[in-house]
Amino acid sequence: MSAVAARNTASATERYRAVFDARVRKDDALTAWRRDALQRFVAQGFPTLRDEDWKYTNLRRLESRSFAPADPAPGAIDESLWIANVGMRIVLVNGRAHPGLSTTSPQPPGVTLLTLGQWMENSPNDVAAFLASNSPAVSAFHSMNDAFSDDGIVIDIGESVQLDQPIYVVHQWTGGITSAMSHPRIFLRAAPNSRCVLIEHYVGAADSETLTNSVVTLNIGAGASVTHYRVQQESTRSFHIGHVTARLERDSRYVCQDVALGASLARTGIVATLDGPNADANLRGLFLPNGSQHLDTYTLVDHAAPHTQSNEEYRGVADGRGRGVYRGKVIVRKDAQKIDSRQSSRNLLLSPTAEIDTRPELEIYAHDVKCSHGATTGQLDATALFYLRSRGLSESQARSLLIRAFAESILSTIELPSLRSHLERQLHDRFAVQEISP
Repeated sequence: MSAVAARNTASATERYRAVFDARVRKDDALTAWRRDALQRFVAQGFPTLRDEDWKYTNLRRLESRSFAPADPAPGAIDESLWIANVGMRIVLVNGRAHPGLSTTSPQPPGVTLLTLGQWMENSPNDVAAFLASNSPAVSAFHSMNDAFSDDGIVIDIGESVQLDQPIYVVHQWTGGITSAMSHPRIFLRAAPNSRCVLIEHYVGAADSETLTNSVVTLNIGAGASVTHYRVQQESTRSFHIGHVTARLERDSRYVCQDVALGASLARTGIVATLDGPNADANLRGLFLPNGSQHLDTYTLVDHAAPHTQSNEEYRGVADGRGRGVYRGKVIVRKDAQKIDSRQSSRNLLLSPTAEIDTRPELEIYAHDVKCSHGATTGQLDATALFYLRSRGLSESQARSLLIRAFAESILSTIELPSLRSHLERQLHDRFAVQEISP
């Protein structure tokens, strides 16, 4: 890192130290743990383009701004942005749990839901011990979350419990809020042979300028199944950093579907570690940068045990001066024989100023494996456009139809009808054709 870059990073992190020190603190184990996390964050600094994992994402826009913890008092909330009829709802407004908007009572048998903020208030020492054993600070943003997180959700699914409705977590920013940040946490433990669906939905009013830095930790027991949907629809003036860490035991299954639509600059990192034989991870994603948006997705699948499977399929559609990034890495450990891993990255550029950087990687230390990866980036198929126009569609109609069909290959795999319909409406609105009458 150059001396100038080092000074700029130090200056940015020191601003957050001042924000931390200005808050009212208690003398307990949780405060001490947070202060240690702040020290790590300041020492690590914001990632730069010299960091391999951040090679395509410049954070200078984020570093140049100052954010403070959000006011928990809710302003105007537009519930029409939420996904309707989707299941058991937990709402966090400006980073804080809002029981009045949640529908978690009564809790299903075998399921425990706890708000992290309430637990912090009642048992800070217990929370500190819990966080210390469940928060590997692998990056500066993890450390930042550890230092500033005030609320979140702890979910425990009991052994052999089969939830028949999703757990829907809404992260809602209210209108008119600026220079505010939140650092929500979600911990989910799926005990052996359990099954659940988790939906994360990040939404915000168009005029909000915020920073979301979320951390999600999933522990998936032997024979358990977790399906995880992640939808990011925050204001295009905002910043979004998300981290997902999933650890899979023997015979378990993890499905993650990540859709990025909003934010000025967003980065989602998904790490899945396959720790037991026959563990299976399926990661799918869709990112749609438009205007000057920068949407980055990073995935890491670690085959730490033999006889494990993974499949990744990501698609990007960039328009205007939008820039998309997909970097997917697969590691096969030395003794992880008989594994099967596949990666696919397909991308569309809709304008000459749009850009998508894609980089699938394989790091293999075993010899008896089956691995493949591929990436394509291009424009709409001219032959398909000609065919549709020959059937009476205008050029704009034909383009819209092909774009939506390209993205639908990801959305069509979503098994929840209400969520799929919600995303299809977003896709239709983004690429809708307004015909001008003669």
